[in-house]
Amino acid sequence: MIAAVFFIIGFNFSYSSFFNENPLYGVNYLAETLISITCALFGFYIVPKLFFAAKNWIKTLIRNTVEDIVKLFWDRQTKKINEKKREKQKLQAMEEREKLAQQIANSVVVDTSVLVDGRIYNIVKTGFFQRTLVIPLAVMNELHLISDSKDKLKRERGRRGLDMIKRLRSKIKVVSPVIKTKEHEVDKIILQFAKENKLPLMTQDYNLDKLARATGVKVLNINELVEAVKQNVTPGEKLSLQIIHAGKERSQGVGYLVDGTMIIVEDAKDLLGQTVDIKVTKPVQSPAGKIIFATLYEPAKENAHVAVRTPPWP
Repeated sequence: MIAAVFFIIGFNFSYSSFFNENPLYGVNYLAETLISITCALFGFYIVPKLFFAAKNWIKTLIRNTVEDIVKLFWDRQTKKINEKKREKQKLQAMEEREKLAQQIANSVVVDTSVLVDGRIYNIVKTGFFQRTLVIPLAVMNELHLISDSKDKLKRERGRRGLDMIKRLRSKIKVVSPVIKTKEHEVDKIILQFAKENKLPLMTQDYNLDKLARATGVKVLNINELVEAVKQNVTPGEKLSLQIIHAGKERSQGVGYLVDGTMIIVEDAKDLLGQTVDIKVTKPVQSPAGKIIFATLYEPAKENAHVAVRTPPWP
């Protein structure tokens, strides 16, 4: 149909007085026929290809435009959704931090060594310690790992630590937060947590104690507490003491106060198992703890000594 239309159009345009007066090769209508056939071929081959090419171009343009619009729409929607999601997560994280801050207010961070030591329970049980204990999940995981050790001693220490947590929960408030950090070592995790939240750290670990003090974290050491509450005696004070065993020197006898403080008594080696009166001569602070030196107390001799030195009344 297109070829026929172009054939007619070509014939009408070529049918003119020029070709009538000057026929091609002297043949009438030859030029008109050739031009009409050429136009028909153009209409048959070229025009449909141009039409379909234009159609495909327009189709592609519309598809790409629609895809760009849809993509832009979804990108904006995704961005909004992600922004709302981040805002929600940020708000949730803020609420969790505020909740944790309320839970750990006036609390103490406890490390693995304190739980394995176990004396913290007796201190809590007395009622003198009422602060919340923060036992991070990292500490509990470390105790669980120790409790699964092949070494019997380590296994018992880990189980004692886990049992101590259970016993402490029955006496005092215990919080076990999940600390999100890039650190992997438990000591560094709890030290960082204590420093960030400005909380004291309770530990029996010598190296962690020194590191915490060096970084400005307050340390609570049970050994220091034990030394602080030991019975304070002064030279000249009189006590009753049971002689438990002989001392290093030949004449010495050794006994202990209720808090475990060692007392070395001169000339008491032969009084093993007996309770005697003693008089404190000198307390000595050693790296192992406090040691007290004393002598046997004999009131009669002391009174006689005092009587001799006392001047007569006028």
